[in-house]
Amino acid sequence: MVAAALAICLRQRGLNVGVMKPVETGVGERGSTLSDAEYLRAAGGAVDPVDAIGPYRLAAPLAPLAAARQAGTVIEMDRILTAYERLAAGHTLMVVEGIGGGLVPIGHHFNVRDLIARLGLPTVVVGRATLGGVNHALLTVEALRQRRIAILGIVLNHTAIPSGPSGKGPDAIATRQGDSTVELVKELSGVPVLGPLRHEPMLAQAWEAGLGKVAAEDAIRTLADLIMQDVP
Repeated sequence: MVAAALAICLRQRGLNVGVMKPVETGVGERGSTLSDAEYLRAAGGAVDPVDAIGPYRLAAPLAPLAAARQAGTVIEMDRILTAYERLAAGHTLMVVEGIGGGLVPIGHHFNVRDLIARLGLPTVVVGRATLGGVNHALLTVEALRQRRIAILGIVLNHTAIPSGPSGKGPDAIATRQGDSTVELVKELSGVPVLGPLRHEPMLAQAWEAGLGKVAAEDAIRTLADLIMQDVP
């Protein structure tokens, strides 16, 4: 969602945005729902073929290495890099969406962090403004710093907050947990923390309208500002 919203925001600023989802799993498991690569393609207004945007689109809803093994295929770093270079040649800027997290294995000998390092792109960490979100965000930042990968910022998401006992308004404990997660990540991460993005229920029913609302949020607009600073 964040990658697609960012692509929309950058495109609205007049940039020729390319998008990529190097590895995707669970393709076809959601019935008629579009795949992530197709969502990104639509959000970025790209004319590139879906197979170029998503060179590895696997059926099993598993981690990439497990899904590839089940499909009897091997995910190759060089194939992803070649696809990226071809896409990047036709666009001013590329938005590349990861899968799962920095240490998720993609191939036999490389993971998402290795791919980021080879692409040489600055990274946006997407996390949850919920209990457990502090650990996830800080571990990811630490893992990226170990490889000297530039981190543009952390974007935190609000998931749907359950209603309180009366059914009127959000649950007070869940709200405090979310607020404290945001405060601690800002205090301890050492990188810009954006959001949290509001939970957008419209995404489930009318994704284009819902994604447009997310793209207009301050966190996405600020992230686009950070990226624009390095665009010639």
